[in-house]
Amino acid sequence: MTATVSRRSWVFMREPDYLGCNGILSAVLDDFQYREGQNRLADAVTRALHEKSILVAEAGTGVGKTYAYLIPTLLNGGRSVISTGTIALQDQLYERDIPLVSRVLGKPLRTALLKGRANYVCLLRYETERTQLRLSPKAREREKRRRLLDSWVEGTISGDLSECPIELNDPIERSQITSTAENCTGRRCPFYERCFVVEARRQALEADLIVTNHHLLLSDWLLRQDGFSQLLPEVDAFILDEAHLLPDLATRMLSESVRQTELEHVLANRAWSALFNAGSDSGVPPWEALEQAFTTLLGHESGQRGQLVCEEWPARLRESMATLATGFKALLERLSETPEDEASRDARRNLERMERILSKAVRIRHPELEPGSPWPWLEWLEGGFVVRLEPVDPGSGLRTLMQVHDAAWVMTSASLSTGGHLSYFRNRMALAECEEIIIQSPFDYAAHALLYTPTTLPDVDAPDYLEAFIALALRLIESNPGGTFLLFTSHRALAMAQARIAGSLGSRPLLVQGHASKYRLLERFQEETPAVLLGSHSFWEGVDVKGLALSLVMIDRLPFASPSDPLVYRRIEALKRMGRDPFRDDQLPKAVLALRQGVGRLVRHESDFGAVVVGDRRLVERSYGSVFLASLPPMTRAQDEHEVAEFLSHHGQMARP
Repeated sequence: MTATVSRRSWVFMREPDYLGCNGILSAVLDDFQYREGQNRLADAVTRALHEKSILVAEAGTGVGKTYAYLIPTLLNGGRSVISTGTIALQDQLYERDIPLVSRVLGKPLRTALLKGRANYVCLLRYETERTQLRLSPKAREREKRRRLLDSWVEGTISGDLSECPIELNDPIERSQITSTAENCTGRRCPFYERCFVVEARRQALEADLIVTNHHLLLSDWLLRQDGFSQLLPEVDAFILDEAHLLPDLATRMLSESVRQTELEHVLANRAWSALFNAGSDSGVPPWEALEQAFTTLLGHESGQRGQLVCEEWPARLRESMATLATGFKALLERLSETPEDEASRDARRNLERMERILSKAVRIRHPELEPGSPWPWLEWLEGGFVVRLEPVDPGSGLRTLMQVHDAAWVMTSASLSTGGHLSYFRNRMALAECEEIIIQSPFDYAAHALLYTPTTLPDVDAPDYLEAFIALALRLIESNPGGTFLLFTSHRALAMAQARIAGSLGSRPLLVQGHASKYRLLERFQEETPAVLLGSHSFWEGVDVKGLALSLVMIDRLPFASPSDPLVYRRIEALKRMGRDPFRDDQLPKAVLALRQGVGRLVRHESDFGAVVVGDRRLVERSYGSVFLASLPPMTRAQDEHEVAEFLSHHGQMARP
């Protein structure tokens, strides 16, 4: 697979000069610095927009990719969608970056910010919660908090909870005042005309530039595919920032499943049973046959790991699924002859979905022989069995969704490559023809950052490894004048570290993921320097801490996904059956990208300094360690912990005001 690069030459905006040494942006931004890589990226974005082609661009930290895609996008005109992986970047773009660029270019435009419904207060559920709260024995304790919330709800225009003046960290409290697709009453809601979700979607359909997130973008594409009204308008360009998140998210969203409880719900409907059996056509199994087919599924024993791939399904099990699919199809035909009301519409849609999934699962016997086919699984969980259709790679499905749009595509992130190549990302996205570009960070990593892997620690699977890693962390923390991140690959390791470290830090604050919102933990981390933060997956990316507040990042082990995870196991088995090497083709590059994200928390700005310590000896002792090292920034390699301690102490003293 080779990248196709257009030969047409586009010179990015010579007149006027926006990103030059003495360009327009330099006069507006106090901290503006000319970046040759930023101009190269802007030129590539301009080319993709004009040619309506696909660009995959890795831009290292400090390149300034946001302005490099925003300025060409606004100059290009037309309608565009900018999609991000995180709410934080959405807000930054909408509140700060886009207004600034629009003002600099003298191009006023209609913009819209569109988030998932869980980010907007639901007026109906809010009013219901207020009534219940007044009857609560803790009503008085919450009265002041409730008055602040009442005042905000009465005055807010957007209903966006990120603008709320009080913290809503408790997921239960948040869920009580927001809606889901399942509990939203739609047009029957007494507050429908004032609904913040409806208004946000209306504004998006009328806007020139929409800022959304990958989850909503994929939801929009899937809705269109299923024939429902879209969330977003037709546009000329899609700019996908934080694009490294797309493949895994798409895998989850393109997966489909039917649960035991859903089948039980259908078969318990006596009205449907009577309708189904009335005037039964020849060849259509009676309702009792559907119940028997369900009983067969229910009684089938799970495989060794609680899962069975489609090739392992016995004939009896496959016949039972086919019977249910045939029966559901016949029931849908009969239902089409009866009046439909709003209450029954969702039930029929769910029945259509189950019929489609079961029919497809039965037809697919060897997915590796049918490129792009999802992989059917039968899995047993606590709540019963689940029939799953899951893509091994989401690329084929994504390309199908993308091809519906006559638009330019820009996919960018600070970490898309492994070993200096973009092939892993491109393969997962099924991008056979695209322009690709890798722009290195302009930061001087060799002078500002150390990388240390202690060869004296036990093997990561040894019983005493975590204790030794924490002991090393405590010694380095004591030498570090700045803040420290301890990043773990599992919540279990994080909990053990917390128990060991608590009470050993003296006056340094200890902050632990899960004890407050991510936003509040980061706020305290920067305010209370030097602090120590223990984090798991959510702190490996999307975190930007400047200066002395963060000068040491320690990572407990290389972030390989556990084969015991059902999703990982299914992917390994699927790749084996396709004749591919799961470790080389998937597990290794995925771990490399994850490590790059964790390491990338350290140097976020030109003046930042610090050390990264990876406790896992495999980084320097295994042959595949060279792939990790070739993918990391060119940091100076430390030989022992004393070198790290001296480096931190020296630079920390220089950084103090």
